[in-house]
Amino acid sequence: MIEWTPAMELGNPAIDEAHRALFDEMVRLYAAPDSDLAEGLPRLCDRLERDFREEEDVMEAMDLPDVKEHREQHARVLSALHHVVVGEPAEAREALMLLPQWFQLHVATMDRSLAMGLHPAGTGSQANGGYATL
Repeated sequence: MIEWTPAMELGNPAIDEAHRALFDEMVRLYAAPDSDLAEGLPRLCDRLERDFREEEDVMEAMDLPDVKEHREQHARVLSALHHVVVGEPAEAREALMLLPQWFQLHVATMDRSLAMGLHPAGTGSQANGGYATL
């Protein structure tokens, strides 16, 4: 299992905090007892759907050029997670083992363009559409 490192931060406190919380939840759920997976994985999916949707809305409002590709990556990950049989702990753990690896790559590539387009939280800019509340 990979760990969060400062290299995964994008320099926008709101985005970095949201990403760190999601990453920590993925790792926590991976290490959780089998009995927690049936409830925890759907909750994680719901959270990812909400966060992805908010991120995509911000990207569209900013008219970023790679929003279509970004949205497609989100959809592929969510589709894979929705196909995990929650009653099969081994299958759920395999997905939870791969998810932080995908997340790390996604943050370093796709989310970097979003972060570069946003002003850091607290600068007074409302261009982020409230993204700071992720």
